[in-house]
Amino acid sequence: MSTFLGRVLVVDDEPQVSAMLQETLNYLGYVAEVASSGEDALRALQDSQPNLLLLDVSLPGMSGVNVLERVHATYPHLPVVMLTGNVDLEVAQRTLNQGAFDYIAKPFDLARLRQVVEAAMAAGG
Repeated sequence: MSTFLGRVLVVDDEPQVSAMLQETLNYLGYVAEVASSGEDALRALQDSQPNLLLLDVSLPGMSGVNVLERVHATYPHLPVVMLTGNVDLEVAQRTLNQGAFDYIAKPFDLARLRQVVEAAMAAGG
C-alpha cells in the first residue's frame, strides 16, 4: 500500500512480536517504529510524534501501565492500545480506566488488530 495512514509506535520487549507488528502495520499503510522498553518509548514519543501507541503491558523496568500513566500526562490525546500476553481482565480494566483506548491479547488476531488500529486512529483525529 502506498497511502500513508499515520505513524504508530510499537512498544514490546519481544523482538519477534515487534517485527511482526511493524511489518503488518507497514503493509497496511502505517509507518511503524519500534521501542523495546518503556524508557525507550518515552524518548521515541518526543522524536517521532506518533498518531498511535501500541504498548505491551509487561515490559522490563518501567511497566506498560506506568508508561501509560506518563504518556497520558504528557500526550493526553494520543490513543494507546495495550498489548497483553495474558488476558487479565483486572489489568485490562485498569488500563482502560487510565485512558487506554483498547487492548489486544497475544497471539494477535490480525483482523482485530487492524480494526482496533483503524478505530484508534479515527478517534485520535
